[in-house]
Amino acid sequence: MVEATYDAQQNPNTGTVKALSRQPKVFDYAQNSQFRVLLPNFPISEYFCTEINVPGVTMTQVDRPSSLSNIPMVGDALTYENFSMTFIVDEELENFQEIYEWMVNMGFPYKHSQYKSKERADGQNQRKGDRILYDDIIITILSSKNNPIVRCKLFEAFPISLGGLTYTQTQPDVEYLTSTVEFAYMYYEFKSV
Repeated sequence: MVEATYDAQQNPNTGTVKALSRQPKVFDYAQNSQFRVLLPNFPISEYFCTEINVPGVTMTQVDRPSSLSNIPMVGDALTYENFSMTFIVDEELENFQEIYEWMVNMGFPYKHSQYKSKERADGQNQRKGDRILYDDIIITILSSKNNPIVRCKLFEAFPISLGGLTYTQTQPDVEYLTSTVEFAYMYYEFKSV
């Protein structure tokens, strides 16, 4: 921890902070291929996962009017971006179908009996009420030596969109189909491993 000193008016004196205490402790860079994702309710999609994002977050601000220009002040609400995951689709479309069927389970498009009719893949059916439709997603960031170092847990997530599949016979080479699923969630937090 950096120990700041203060002048006579109790303003922080940043010129006297010790140079060694300002050095980083980690010199390795984060690599974009060093991750694992745990989707308890979507195990097949998890296995074929090729790309994810750690969602961004935005803090609201309040503009306080003044006679000159508005003064920005700290707001009181965070807005989280959606979590998106891209996965390679297996040839029997099992991983695509597991997410599609779960979305039908939540949205019951053509009959009311579809609502919550599907059993969870992880067997966690003891959650109360509508909470059975939600799941926690865990992203594990790995070091350059493939050791887990940080976990990001997204609480109460559920899928909100599933990208379509385009088949074509005009490609000269085989190109494997991928799909992107987006999840909304309540919030996330980090934990060192």
